[in-house]
Amino acid sequence: MAKAEASLKDTDAETPSGKRPLIVEAATRVFLDLGYGAASMDAIAAEARVSKQTVYSHFGAKEALFEAIIKEKCDQLLAPVFEAFRPGQDQAKALNEVARRFLSVILAPPSTALFRVIIAESVRFPELANAFYRTGPQTAVDNLAGYLKELNKAGVIATNDPVASARQFFALLRGDLYIRRLLDLAPEPTAEEVATVAGEAVSAFLAIHAPD
Repeated sequence: MAKAEASLKDTDAETPSGKRPLIVEAATRVFLDLGYGAASMDAIAAEARVSKQTVYSHFGAKEALFEAIIKEKCDQLLAPVFEAFRPGQDQAKALNEVARRFLSVILAPPSTALFRVIIAESVRFPELANAFYRTGPQTAVDNLAGYLKELNKAGVIATNDPVASARQFFALLRGDLYIRRLLDLAPEPTAEEVATVAGEAVSAFLAIHAPD
């Protein structure tokens, strides 16, 4: 017991900036294990090996902590997706790369696990679903829409509504394989399987948006 108390004090004595990542990672584990409703700040503090007061001083409430996790995870996951947009790159190749990276992200176990928690809690806690949509899907759509607008100006694709086209692009990617992954009916796909699904989706998208 004395050893555990000493460890807790040592962790709690870290600099404020050092505690936040510990709390976020610990809270992520607790939320994924217990769900949002059953998770408590006491359990999160114990998992992070800090005091409950420390958790509250950083986030104020469980809702704020969960929203912070959603934002950080979405930022981490989406950042590499849109690094595929490089000046001078072949547009079809860029879209294929975005599709491949996006699928790799949303089909990975951490993403499917987090999404299951959000879906399970969305009726009781709609604000969490809103936070996820704003920082995840909506951000992805906005980023892609800006790129599609430039492709439309260049005559590479034809679209009167880049935002709607961006939504269609991601809808083509979230097909049967994605549903089976969410239901845990399929294992995490191989890189080759991801590339095949991405290529098919991009081909369909470009055919739909082919200039006259």
